[in-house]
Amino acid sequence: SPGAIAPEPGTPITSRRLRAERGDEPETRERMIETIDEMQHMVEATLDFVRAEGRNEETRDTDLGALTESVVDDLKELGLDVAMVPGTRIVVRARPLGLKRALRNVIENAVHYGKGARVRVECAGGQARVIVEDSGPGVDEAELERLFEPFMRGEASRSRETGGIGLGLAVARTILRGHGGDVTLANRAGGGLTATLALPAG
Repeated sequence: SPGAIAPEPGTPITSRRLRAERGDEPETRERMIETIDEMQHMVEATLDFVRAEGRNEETRDTDLGALTESVVDDLKELGLDVAMVPGTRIVVRARPLGLKRALRNVIENAVHYGKGARVRVECAGGQARVIVEDSGPGVDEAELERLFEPFMRGEASRSRETGGIGLGLAVARTILRGHGGDVTLANRAGGGLTATLALPAG
């Protein structure tokens, strides 16, 4: 289903499980496999909850710029390095609470891993977009898509100090795909990452 996170080979959870299964000590191996299975169930339960939450919220006309600005303002009040570039008013059909949650997850990720976030809203090619740029070191191209996997982070180039990304980007993608849109990541030419949250325009 759209936004599903399947335990495919190479994902962090599956990789850990394979390593555990190859362990030497039976008792340790069994405990590790049990813990990893619990992690997988937690991921599935969380994303199922997000989808159910979305189905229960009414879809309505939403000012994307105002909603994004409210997230930015909330984060600024917490003392985080985030700013928004003023733009034109763009109205989308959305579930506001879910969309706000996705926006916060992506912007917080940029702040914590990319040394700050600069946010703007635009409309192009029939899509309404929220562009979130950070000033971090970026990520190897081969790892960009993997950052949407639960508990994954770009080990070689992102900060290790604040731990893994957890479920934030996975949840954001689930919400956006539930709106008929998506979240994507790309390296910036000048350094850092650009996250794009795209929705069907008005």
